[in-house]
Amino acid sequence: ILKQKIAGELFFDKVSRLMYATDASIYKEIPIGIVFPRDENDVQIIVNYCFDNQISLIARGAGTSLAGQVVGNGLIIDFSKHLNQILEFNQLEKWIWVQPGVILDDLNQFLANYNLYFGPETSTSSRCNIGGMVGNNSCGSHSILYKTTRDHLLEAKVVLSNGALAHFKDMTENELTEICQAKKFESEIYQKVLKILSVERNRKEITAEFPHRAIYRRNTGYALDELVLSKPYKPDGEEFNLCKLLAGSEGTLAFATQIKLNLVEAPPKYVGLLCVHFSSLQEAFESNLVALQFNPGAVELMDSKIIAAAQRNPEQVRNSFFIKDNPAAILMIEFCRDSISEIDTCVNELIFRLKENELGYHYPIIYGNDVKKVWALRKSGL
Repeated sequence: ILKQKIAGELFFDKVSRLMYATDASIYKEIPIGIVFPRDENDVQIIVNYCFDNQISLIARGAGTSLAGQVVGNGLIIDFSKHLNQILEFNQLEKWIWVQPGVILDDLNQFLANYNLYFGPETSTSSRCNIGGMVGNNSCGSHSILYKTTRDHLLEAKVVLSNGALAHFKDMTENELTEICQAKKFESEIYQKVLKILSVERNRKEITAEFPHRAIYRRNTGYALDELVLSKPYKPDGEEFNLCKLLAGSEGTLAFATQIKLNLVEAPPKYVGLLCVHFSSLQEAFESNLVALQFNPGAVELMDSKIIAAAQRNPEQVRNSFFIKDNPAAILMIEFCRDSISEIDTCVNELIFRLKENELGYHYPIIYGNDVKKVWALRKSGL
């Protein structure tokens, strides 16, 4: 019945179901089928049908999740095949509307022509979808600079659990009052969320019990702690926006069909990478604290297991040119500056501090195209 109602494709054959039984995690569960919606109308029809027939729905993009987020025994809805277009772009105001199936590298390749960039960058950027990044609240190597996807998610047009459409965006207090008074499912959502947050005791408990805000990568459920810092609860806070809750919700609250993202200026032209070698992981952890004092753009760890695996991969052997002996870990510390001399000054001061604290034994500095080779090695670890 569902197959006849939608413009997209629906598969129940064994091969398709087995292909979608896993993601990038260790988990495996065979779904009842896979559906490829062609447009927003398809998504509504699919959600409505599953709502009426009590069938669980699992949103999926590229399946790069590491914790089984897109694995389940329900119906997989794959956004990557058809809903993968860039819809609208504003260079002056630095925002872009995309569909959830857009691949991160493709997006940044498009933006490169305008010296703009979507900041959060995962190690799976060549295949991960923007919809999945919203679901996971992805961040990546440069989270020091750009934080998480949530911090760059401006608006989202979504399909709710009963098939109704909604538009999550910044809401003034007057707009919140208006939507709460409306007679629709979206209004019930706002009413219930606001009811929870209007109780001061609840806000205090959320603030006290959620992970500390200094930790950017705190993906531990629905981000109620972000909404607590919004107006009207914090007078000088940002406008109330349910996108804060959508990011990191793993497709359990709504399915986004259009996503508006904030963009940043492309990083400075010159990049240098200090790859400090260590005899123990403990040394690497301590050195990370030292490195952060020098305002790096990224800091990533590569342990001995990744290094050993690289030696068995012909392509990655070529990318391992900078590795000396058999380190227990390598800390890759990236600096982006407007000149090589600025990077040299920063890196040399950092090396001095590390040696002063007897941290590390080899300190190669990588420039130019070799930087990409080092990051390729780190990404291959996945």
